[in-house]
Amino acid sequence: MRKKTAGLAALICAAGLISVTQTDTVLADGGFSYEDVANREFLFCSGAGAWSTVLTINEDGTFEGYYHDTDMGSRGEEYPSGTRYVCNFSGQFTEPVQVNEYTYSAQLQTLQCEQEPGTEEIIEGIKNMYSEPYGLDNAENILFYMEGAPIAELPEGYRSWVGYLDLANLQETSLPFIGLYNEAAQQGFSSAVKEGSAPVTEETSDIDAELTETESKAAELQSRIDSALAQADINILSGELYKLWDDELNSIWGRLKTILPADTMEQLTDEEIAWIEEKEAAVAAAGREAAGGSMQPMLENLKGSELTKARVYVLAEYLR
Repeated sequence: MRKKTAGLAALICAAGLISVTQTDTVLADGGFSYEDVANREFLFCSGAGAWSTVLTINEDGTFEGYYHDTDMGSRGEEYPSGTRYVCNFSGQFTEPVQVNEYTYSAQLQTLQCEQEPGTEEIIEGIKNMYSEPYGLDNAENILFYMEGAPIAELPEGYRSWVGYLDLANLQETSLPFIGLYNEAAQQGFSSAVKEGSAPVTEETSDIDAELTETESKAAELQSRIDSALAQADINILSGELYKLWDDELNSIWGRLKTILPADTMEQLTDEEIAWIEEKEAAVAAAGREAAGGSMQPMLENLKGSELTKARVYVLAEYLR
C-alpha cells in the first residue's frame, strides 16, 4: 500500500459533499468539451500492478470512478486473504476553459465517496479499508491535455506518471491520448477509449496493436539493458521495463472492470489477488540470489517484468 497524506479530497469525502466556486474566466468557444471524453476512461496507476484509480467523465461534466489497492501482507485471523483499500466515488467538474492551444482547465466542483473514508469492514476474509480517491488528492485545478500535445512542454509532474519523464529517449513527441492532470498534487492520468464505445481500430482499442507497440518498447529497453555497462544503469532500465508491463497490466485491468459481468469480474479479482501474492513471492525470491548486492534490483525487476508480461497476455484474452 502506498502511503498518502490526507488532503482536500479526503476532507471533501469525509464531509459528504462540498462545492467549489469556479474562477472567473471566459469559456472556450468551440473547443474541448466533456463530450470529447465521454467514451474514454482515465487511468492513474503505478507500483507493482496492485493499485489503480479509474475515472470516467460524462457529457455534462459529472464523473464517477473507483480506486483500489491490495496488500496481501496485511493479514489477521479474521482476514486471512489480506487487506484491500477501496474508494467508489462520484462528482462534478466545472465547464472547461481554454488555457492554450492544447490545454483546458476545470475545477473540481463536487466530490463524494460512497463509503466514509477511514472506515473498514471484513468481507469474505478480506479487510476492506475505505479511503479517499487516490489521484484527486488536494484536487482544485484540473488540466486536460489534448491528444497531440507536445510532450516536452507538459509539466514534469505529469510526464513522470504517464511514462514520459526521460525526454532524451522518447520515441514519441506528441501525447497519444487525452491526459488529465491534478495540478495541486502533481498526479497524472492517461486515457483510453472504452471497450465497445468505438470501432476496434489500431488507433483506439485494438488490443493486438496495443500489445505490439508495448512489445516494441520492451524490446528497445531490453536492447539498452544488454548494452549497458554500469550496473546502476541496468537497474534503472530494468525498472523501466518492469513499469512498462505494469502500466499495461493496469490499463487492461481498468478496462475489464467496465466490460465484464459482475460475477466474472469478482472471480477474476480473486484470481488477481492470488497472482499478485505469487508474483511478489517470486520477485522476492529472485532478489535473494543477490541479497544486498548491486544486482538485486535488476533480478527483482526482470522477474517482475517477466511475470507481469505473462499476466498481461492472460488478461488481454478478455478484450479479444
